[in-house]
Amino acid sequence: MDRRFLLSALPAAALLGRSSAHAADTAQPATIGIMGGEIDGTFMRVATDLTSVLNSDTLRVVPIVGKGSLQNLGDLIHLPGVDLALIAADVLAFAQTTHLYPGDLGKIQYICKLYDNDVHVCARDEITALADLQGKPVNIDVEGAGTNLTARAIFKTLGIAPDFRTDEPTIAQDKLRRGELAANIYTAGKPVRLFTSQPANSGLHFVPIPSTPDLERTYLPGGEFTHADYPTLIQGDQTVETMGVGVALAVYGWPAGTRRYRNLVTFVDTFFGKFPELLKPPHHPKWHDVNLAAAQPGWTRFAPASAWLAQHQAGAPATPAATEAMMQTQFDQFLAQRGVPHLTRAQREATWQYFQQQRLRNQ
Repeated sequence: MDRRFLLSALPAAALLGRSSAHAADTAQPATIGIMGGEIDGTFMRVATDLTSVLNSDTLRVVPIVGKGSLQNLGDLIHLPGVDLALIAADVLAFAQTTHLYPGDLGKIQYICKLYDNDVHVCARDEITALADLQGKPVNIDVEGAGTNLTARAIFKTLGIAPDFRTDEPTIAQDKLRRGELAANIYTAGKPVRLFTSQPANSGLHFVPIPSTPDLERTYLPGGEFTHADYPTLIQGDQTVETMGVGVALAVYGWPAGTRRYRNLVTFVDTFFGKFPELLKPPHHPKWHDVNLAAAQPGWTRFAPASAWLAQHQAGAPATPAATEAMMQTQFDQFLAQRGVPHLTRAQREATWQYFQQQRLRNQ
């Protein structure tokens, strides 16, 4: 039995010095620890939204401040008490190719794909394109953060070599305003308080990330920021092009029949059942981008989540929305099986037409 399981198996009553007899007489809620992110980021907002909607006498979701996707992956594997974590989708592939956590990555699964993180490049006014950052000081969040990994990958793909700095994002934003940095990069679901809180006429703006075929092999094209997202940083009807990174609600694959597994079954049933509540204010607007049935290419779905979706899709009326959602899930799986999950809009539309034709022929 490994240390993670041994520590997590200790009952809370024993840790508090209470008798086991007293603990047995008291009904304890299923307790789930979830790694979020930096206190002001979207990961933490999503984790606390889950807490506000799901917590009850039978389920307790405990959010934990994290340090980004790569650290969250390690914490999900090794940190006692952690059952769930928000993880950028490209982190699992990075861990596999760099042989991090050998023998343990097979235990990492997902409950659902959540939304797409947006890559924000906030810079001084004199920086008008990513190429202008060559050799200049650019902050990419702390080591182990998803932003750090994604930013390095994007610049490497584009052949641009900034002078990377690794300060916490809020510290870096202050340095950016003082002129000590050329840009501060942060990957999170828009709108992000780090940038919505910037005063007008700060001398800062967002630098676009134009789509390229090389970037589209890993990242999602077509994202944009508008004045409605960031009123003090984007003027009028201006739009800023960006890329997206999928975010998975990752889960540790506890063995079936264990207490932690049963707790996660309770979480899945409650989360999926109460999902409509997360679409209401004041919860983060990114919940509106979530399709619970959407597949996350390269990941394995947690069996109880697959079972819940299969049961409820099978028993639900075949409404146009339900049919479209099912077809979209099948299309995502079709792309993943062929190793091309990310396409340009034109390529995706052409492939969608092909997929529909093949589906009709097989009926």
